Amino acid sequence: MIEKLCIAVLGSTGSIGEQTLGVVRQNPESFDLLALTAGRNIDKLIPQIKEFSPKYVVLAEEALLPTLKELLLREGVERLPIMACGGQGEGRLRTPHPA
Repeated sequence: MIEKLCIAVLGSTGSIGEQTLGVVRQNPESFDLLALTAGRNIDKLIPQIKEFSPKYVVLAEEALLPTLKELLLREGVERLPIMACGGQGEGRLRTPHPA
């Protein structure tokens, strides 16, 4: 059995981030998606959260966190990710986390 690689996708709503998620989507047996980070595009981020159920989500602006949470609840997401903002949130991702 191959052990899954635990990853975070930085800039998941950008073109490279979306391509990376495509690789994850095509190889679910190989990857465990721990976190997504995005700038301000919560319209693209919400479907990604629904599909991949990351443990962590980091946005560039703190002001968007309540809106993101409200929209996820409205979309029926049962397990909300831990949400953070800016460099402080990305700093949390740099420390080892159990899958």
